[in-house]
Amino acid sequence: MKTIQKAVTFLCLAIIAEFAGAQNPIITCGYSADPAPFVYGDSVYVYYDVDLGVVPSTGDSYYYMDEWRVASSADMVNWTDHGTALPLSAFSWSKAGTAWASQCVERNGKFYWYVCCEYPGHWHSIGVAMANSPTGPFRDMLRKPLIVTNEMGDIDPTVFIDDNGQAYLYWGNNKLRYVKLNSNMITYDKTIGNNGIVTVELTKEAFGGVKVDGKVQGENCFEEGPWLTKHNQLYYLLYAAGGVPENIGYSTSNAPTGPWKYRGKVMDVENTNSFTNHSGNVNFKGQDYFFYHTGWLNGGSGFKRSIAVEYLTFNDDGTIQQIKPTRKGVAPVATLNPLELQEAETFNNCRGITVNGNAAKGVNVEFHANNDSVAVRNADFGEDPVKSVTLRLASTRGGRIYVRLDKNVSTSIATIDVPNTGSLTQFEEVTVNLSREVTGKHRIIFIYSGSGNAVWDKWQFHTETSEALGIESVSADGASSSYFSIDGIAHQHPVKGLNIHRGKKFIMH
Repeated sequence: MKTIQKAVTFLCLAIIAEFAGAQNPIITCGYSADPAPFVYGDSVYVYYDVDLGVVPSTGDSYYYMDEWRVASSADMVNWTDHGTALPLSAFSWSKAGTAWASQCVERNGKFYWYVCCEYPGHWHSIGVAMANSPTGPFRDMLRKPLIVTNEMGDIDPTVFIDDNGQAYLYWGNNKLRYVKLNSNMITYDKTIGNNGIVTVELTKEAFGGVKVDGKVQGENCFEEGPWLTKHNQLYYLLYAAGGVPENIGYSTSNAPTGPWKYRGKVMDVENTNSFTNHSGNVNFKGQDYFFYHTGWLNGGSGFKRSIAVEYLTFNDDGTIQQIKPTRKGVAPVATLNPLELQEAETFNNCRGITVNGNAAKGVNVEFHANNDSVAVRNADFGEDPVKSVTLRLASTRGGRIYVRLDKNVSTSIATIDVPNTGSLTQFEEVTVNLSREVTGKHRIIFIYSGSGNAVWDKWQFHTETSEALGIESVSADGASSSYFSIDGIAHQHPVKGLNIHRGKKFIMH
């Protein structure tokens, strides 16, 4: 027993050391690339493609992706993985493994997701899917590409809706093109450019330099990954630049269609274990943020990338302060309330788990092996003592989940026996009392121990004990106007905590 305890303690030390360190990368349950952030309601949504890193048929390292996913956050440190929001198979005309960069935008309550994938015989092309929710389910709107030029380089779409309602779609690799989208967002104005497609001239003045025979002539050059945005009436075009390895450069203009003027680098070439970069920015709760990708996740590389985020600062003269990539990332802008029902797929960091499902079927966390773990950061239990916790679980083999706080590896505040529900889709709620009362702000770590898979759906802490939460009614006079506390004492008015009134239970905070 002592040997087992030592092993568990050592492992918890390793897990907590891993969780307590870096904020970046922000997506930790799989590889993620080409972030496209978007603010909607009280959350930031990040749309991205999932790197597999190898071509299954050959084993060669390459950009091989079969799905796009969405993660969202209300506090910038805990992220909810919404599962496979858009599988590549949604585009019947696409080639397997070619789900590259994308961006989503909202218009009139609809969400339009522009993606690039290969149209067999036509290189990569750009398609568009639509949903009624930022997390889907999305469907292909055209059943064919929106943009197909029969040339290489039709990748990395960015979509932007100007203040006057006009929408623009830019894209390109070693070329930069755009169309003016019509108000339906799935067709474009054919009266400009070459049948509606405008090619932007890549000059030294506009982008810092040009590439000739694969070599950069000048300070910088446009490579790929454009991102069109606006700040203080000035239009910004951020882009991967300078060839490979890539920096993030930017140009500005007084109009969304140019002419563009090169202004410098947002992020120089850095040692992030990724030779490409891809960026996007948003303003959330008054703060500007810069999203990019690295190769920092365990096992990562230039073909297995991971999304990170830093602060972004615009100067008064319209320039952008250059950003250094950090493992620290950004600070929380809100707390997570553990007394509210939380999704298991909301976390700050994880180890070993997978997140399965989608918006239509529901999303869950799946544990696969001993010591698979999930952590949330900056959870505020408040001032009233918290006494119990509920987890909604499914398993065919059982197991245990240990709940730890902060850096305390010697004791768990709760041990939950995972029930054998007979199916990974049949859930039961398990409520247990905490070994000690908890108040204040903490990091919460859930650590799984078991010999088979278990699926976790939701969790919630309570200021009542498990016995109190189990009470559904009392044998009090239904006509009585008294309020009864858990100890059976009658009160004229509700008291703080659990109350029973006319045979019904409620909690007074």
